Amino acid sequence: MSITAPPLFKHQADATLSQANPVSATLYTVLATTKNVRIISIKTNITWAVTQPTPLEVVVTIDGITMIFWVTNPGSATDYFASVEAGVDETLQTLETTDRLKTGRPFLLEGRSVKVEVRITWAVTQPTPLVCRVKYAKILGR
Repeated sequence: MSITAPPLFKHQADATLSQANPVSATLYTVLATTKNVRIISIKTNITWAVTQPTPLEVVVTIDGITMIFWVTNPGSATDYFASVEAGVDETLQTLETTDRLKTGRPFLLEGRSVKVEVRITWAVTQPTPLVCRVKYAKILGR
């Protein structure tokens, strides 16, 4: 019998986006398609002055499956964290103000091919930064 060691992951520099004047419904890439990735966490926020965006969404494409994390009526400058909910459709995952990784879960998602994008929807574009940060690791040697 042979024993295979689990893969070793090497942490990468955070993938970040700070998009001034985001255009409604436009997907902005935070992490371009990357191979053999473990997503540690995803945090996003939007600071708005006049028109409240709704919803704020993080779109993760993982091994060809699209997952959408979202919050309706996000608070201005409020940090939101991606949270996987087992009993909910993959396109209806939540962004919440509590960072669930602090409760002991070591990572959020992992896959052979991963891409992370973010978007907002609203009626009027305004000078507003849309911010997203992805902490991730890659399998060593792959």
